[in-house]
Amino acid sequence: MSVVPLPTAGRWTWESARGRTRAVRVSPHAETGLLALSLWRDDRCVGSVHLTPEEAASLVGRLSEALAGLAVPPAPAPAEVHPVPAVEDRLASLERRLRALEEGTPPA
Repeated sequence: MSVVPLPTAGRWTWESARGRTRAVRVSPHAETGLLALSLWRDDRCVGSVHLTPEEAASLVGRLSEALAGLAVPPAPAPAEVHPVPAVEDRLASLERRLRALEEGTPPA
């Protein structure tokens, strides 16, 4: 097994939710035209993938879409709509019932 030195142009992103023991490193490899994305736990590389520029651009697009989805809260479910009668309609109904009570006839 051969050891390949880390390129000096790489960038680290540490996971803060779990105590900064896990990281992702992005390293360009100009000699092969690929971008290495490696996963680290403590000081050990536990996995990697080499992406073409097109694959990396597609990944960036999907990450951007996912981030946008997190930034915009989901719309609340529409509440059940119960139409409220206009004030005039409610007053007219009340007047009909009062008149019926005054006349001694059952309200409609």
